[in-house]
Amino acid sequence: MVVALLLVGCGDDGRSSGAPVDAGWLDAGHPDAGVDAGGGIDCQPGYELGERGCVLQNPRLTVPTRMVQGGTLTLRAEILDESGAIDPSGCFAELGTVSMSRVADGADVPISVTLFDDHLPVPDDSIRFYHGVGSVSFTLDDGAALPAGDYRVAIEVRGLRATSPITLVADPAWRVMPATLSGADLVWGPDENIRISAHTTEVPAGSTLTIHPGTSIMVDTTGGLEDGTLINVNGRLEAVGSLDKPIHIFSQRGAAAMTHTVAGTSLSNPDAWRGINFTGDGTSTLRWVVLTGAGNGVVTSHPRPPILNARDTHSLLVEDSVFADSTGMMFQTPGTGSYTIRRSLVSRVGIGGEFLSSGHTLLIEDTWWTGIGRGPTEPLRFDGDGIHIDGVGSDQTIRRTIVADIGDDAIDHSNSVFTVEDTVVHDAGDKAVSMTGGLATFRNSLLFNADTGIRGTARVYNSTIATGTPITTPEIVQESIIWPSSLQTCSGDIDYTIVGAAGDLGCGDGDQAVDPALADPAVCDYRPGAGSPALTAGPAGGAIGWRGYPAFAAP
Repeated sequence: MVVALLLVGCGDDGRSSGAPVDAGWLDAGHPDAGVDAGGGIDCQPGYELGERGCVLQNPRLTVPTRMVQGGTLTLRAEILDESGAIDPSGCFAELGTVSMSRVADGADVPISVTLFDDHLPVPDDSIRFYHGVGSVSFTLDDGAALPAGDYRVAIEVRGLRATSPITLVADPAWRVMPATLSGADLVWGPDENIRISAHTTEVPAGSTLTIHPGTSIMVDTTGGLEDGTLINVNGRLEAVGSLDKPIHIFSQRGAAAMTHTVAGTSLSNPDAWRGINFTGDGTSTLRWVVLTGAGNGVVTSHPRPPILNARDTHSLLVEDSVFADSTGMMFQTPGTGSYTIRRSLVSRVGIGGEFLSSGHTLLIEDTWWTGIGRGPTEPLRFDGDGIHIDGVGSDQTIRRTIVADIGDDAIDHSNSVFTVEDTVVHDAGDKAVSMTGGLATFRNSLLFNADTGIRGTARVYNSTIATGTPITTPEIVQESIIWPSSLQTCSGDIDYTIVGAAGDLGCGDGDQAVDPALADPAVCDYRPGAGSPALTAGPAGGAIGWRGYPAFAAP
């Protein structure tokens, strides 16, 4: 597919008011353009009509197609570069705006952004971006009185604007599911309103629950603490939406379920639903799913109840999805299946995920884990990890991933040998990487703004670590930058590396203790700047340290 980047504003109908840059575009004859009933161009999802044809929408939006009157809407936005990849520049102080208007007359519709926790300010009608990816949930101020019909939500950031149509539904005709699914009840959608009312809903072993694009799923809740509504998948789940019609799963109690609460020593929110248990030996798929307001259950590991819980040998494939505003632990995998998470966003949750046991396979790619584990400070402070990975017999890889703004450890770990590539980890309340046993290998990765860099044994290549206590046990460090803290070059096989103190030099080849003159750390740019000694400090006179962001694939 040939794409173009939209760098201009759009009118209220979502169409471009200017021309795209010459990065490629779809004219009316292109097979991805299509033709509408009136003979004009009908752009494919993710594109909109510009002066020269269909141009790539920027920011790119993932938005459910329907919003229930008095309910909430959650969306994701990615700022794209000229190639169509996510532009990860900046840190997480970047704010855009979110607004809504009525299609019929263009009138603005007042909205209120849902507040999950208070660790960062949330200005009115704003969306916070972490390295080019943002998410926001909101309610309508006059939702109960606002007439049903067609509306449009808009995101503006960096002078860019993108819009998406939604339909406000006043009183949906819900299809209420029984406690045990069979026959026609194992197929939901497309474009259908499903209601889960039973305390526990079962997908029997040998059965597959299929959820089609555009399906809205409202989950009733008991209102009891640590007793939320649960879906048990003993067979398989195939929840496959699309860019223009994601699947939306949310709590009946709306914004009340999407707030981080503490009740005594419990971290459950009684207004939330619980989550989905996967058991047996099946493989389930979640693609283009927006899931919110979950995590009301019993704690089974770290002090957060699990939401998506894969047991036995059940495997999960998760792609292009959004998991947000849930007080629990989004992923927990005490089983030994295969777990793949791609091009997704996990944000504003209690804990990102715990991938437990020994013998599982884990691959995380092009995924953002942001604003996790913060929560309220009174009456107790419960920090949470971004990602926790375990298992001496497990095969685990994290690549092209952002882990930022984490309450406790950004990556926690126990007794496994794992790899981190092309990944940025920063602003952790405790350690960037906390290891108990095992061995971690880091390639072209960046760690900063944490009390500790890597607590444990590590091999580090072409990376930059700007934290306190950079590496507890460095086995190998090659062509890296450890600054401004330092590392003794005799503490491992350390070569062609810049360290923070001249007194730590003494072993290895090509090591230096000089200011690496990083480009602009204030905006999270830790590449060697112009004139930096790191640009020629490699064994063949090349650059060392973190090379910069990879090409992050957008959904």
